[in-house]
Amino acid sequence: MVDFSRPLMKIMRPAVFKGTWRERKLRTLQGERKRRSKMAVLMTKNRNGMRGLRASSAIMRSTPQTFRTCARTLSQRSPVGIHASKVGIHTHVAAKEANEGKRRSQSYQNPTKTTNSIDFEDGEVVYSKHSTWELIRAYVIFQFCGLEWIVKNSDRMLHFALRVFGASFVQFLLRPTLFAQFCGGESLTTIQPFVRRLKEARIGGILDYAAEADVGDEVGGQGGGINEADASSNVRNDGDEEEIQGKQNNLTSVSVVTSGKNVPVTTRSGHALARQYSYQTEMQCDANAKIFETSIRAVHGVSPDGFAAVKVTALGNPLLLERCSDALRETQRLFRRMDLNDDGMITLEEFASFWSQWFVEADAATIQREFNTFDSKNTGVIDPIAWTTTLDPEMMRTMASKCKDESPFSKVVLNPEEQHLLDSMESRFDKLVKLADELDVRLMVDAEHTYFQPAIDNIVLKAQQRHNKHTDRVYQTIQCYLKDSRSRNALFMKRAETEGWKYAVKIVRGAYMHQERARAKKRNEPDPIHDTIEDTHKCFADVMEDVITRPKVTAGQEKVNMVIATHNQLSVQHAIGLLEKAKLTPQDSGIAFGQLLGMADHLTYTLGANGFCAYKYIPYGPMLECLPYLLRRAQENSDLMGSVGCELSMLSKEIRRRLLGRIR
Repeated sequence: MVDFSRPLMKIMRPAVFKGTWRERKLRTLQGERKRRSKMAVLMTKNRNGMRGLRASSAIMRSTPQTFRTCARTLSQRSPVGIHASKVGIHTHVAAKEANEGKRRSQSYQNPTKTTNSIDFEDGEVVYSKHSTWELIRAYVIFQFCGLEWIVKNSDRMLHFALRVFGASFVQFLLRPTLFAQFCGGESLTTIQPFVRRLKEARIGGILDYAAEADVGDEVGGQGGGINEADASSNVRNDGDEEEIQGKQNNLTSVSVVTSGKNVPVTTRSGHALARQYSYQTEMQCDANAKIFETSIRAVHGVSPDGFAAVKVTALGNPLLLERCSDALRETQRLFRRMDLNDDGMITLEEFASFWSQWFVEADAATIQREFNTFDSKNTGVIDPIAWTTTLDPEMMRTMASKCKDESPFSKVVLNPEEQHLLDSMESRFDKLVKLADELDVRLMVDAEHTYFQPAIDNIVLKAQQRHNKHTDRVYQTIQCYLKDSRSRNALFMKRAETEGWKYAVKIVRGAYMHQERARAKKRNEPDPIHDTIEDTHKCFADVMEDVITRPKVTAGQEKVNMVIATHNQLSVQHAIGLLEKAKLTPQDSGIAFGQLLGMADHLTYTLGANGFCAYKYIPYGPMLECLPYLLRRAQENSDLMGSVGCELSMLSKEIRRRLLGRIR
């Protein structure tokens, strides 16, 4: 069998001509005629159907006009044995014309496509809003992220550059490269044109002030920061950081002083630690709250249908959050100890039996009164939701004071001073939610380390109970790489149904795996992370399905209210399949997809073009203060080079297509 691909490729290879404009034009026309003639001759010789298909695949690399000419010529010269090639030509021409028509229609009013019909690798659609320079920049940065030895030492290299060449040189180097790739701008004014461009592509924005400080650094030249040994660093979780299981690394902290400012660059070898704050005074927490207020107002002004990202550890002392989380875990353990038959409920008999064993003696009436405090609906049992919502810090102190002996429960109870600081933290968060209510902006609360998360969940659930009565104002975040993520999500959904508010959630895989495992190993505790990446993928899919198929959604009483933050194409396709199975439309389902700025454009822009709610996470802030965030983006791409392989291939093809198009 003759292979026509090689000669056809030689024929269709573009040539660069010299001479005057008229001479170049004449040669171009002559070359086109010769090319068409040779292709027709080759196809005339081909009397075998299989050969015709192979030849047609080579022809389809040319332009639609050339296809039509060849098809007309072939039909005249060789009507026998040519039908297979003809079908291939006409099918490809129709597809090309359909794509061109879709690109010409900027409104994208075509019906939403099904999972199988969405092409996530159509570079002309994905990169239609990108300049050639932006594509080249992305390609170079992704290739750079593949150089592991550079990425792992990026913090040291940055420290050296700042010390030797100064901040101006570093800004000159990074502003048009890493900063332009992964950040929207330095201020609300500078990000507005970018947000408008996203809106033209039917993509919304999730705005986040990305300036970061280290929990161990000084603020304003004053000492006394939180020690990293006591409060481990906080890492951004703003998308699908699909980290691959690897070796553990030691924490290192670098603080760079430039122009009288502390520029935090805290990293673990190979993994930057981002979004970290110092907490010398409550004034710093108030300042962080002001920053979040700015973000909320920015969303209202430049992206009304978007989200504002909020991080609870910015609003209070992280050590306090860890203490509060310990107390909440101990209350859960206390519930399990009281639940003698392990059926998930505490009866009056179980409550009385445990009380007489662990607390001071009390008569039956007193025990009944204590029991009724939790069983406000007189059901005869205490369920986990009633237990969690009733046992507030004040009641915990009261119960702890009645313990016969010092116990783990009595040790973790917050003292009055800590309770005052916690109230201040919750007050700051509640003010942010009220502002979001006034401006009709949705808040997305980031998830953090497991040793902070119970306190964060508690604060967010209280806010959802108050503000999600009529709309999806506050979004919880579930990290699916945690073994308990599915059960926690189920409990939150049950609580929303019981208390009568709208559940809203963002699901991610997670971004703290290395630190969580190192901490668990150091403390000789069970590993909270799934054993394999496959388990994490399965959990992610299960949580998606649980949220989409919860009773109120299937009954049509409320929307799904879920943001699927992932860079994994299979997860996106699975979510679309679940939508189709549930017979929900993308526009009315309340499901949105989110990716980080500068990453996974083939997902975001394709989803937006096909009628789905797609969002880009847009960090902004002074460039020097965003350095830890930028380093983290580079290191995440280094970890996930397998995931960006498809994106690199698409970038390469689109750059080549544009450059060759200009040569022709």
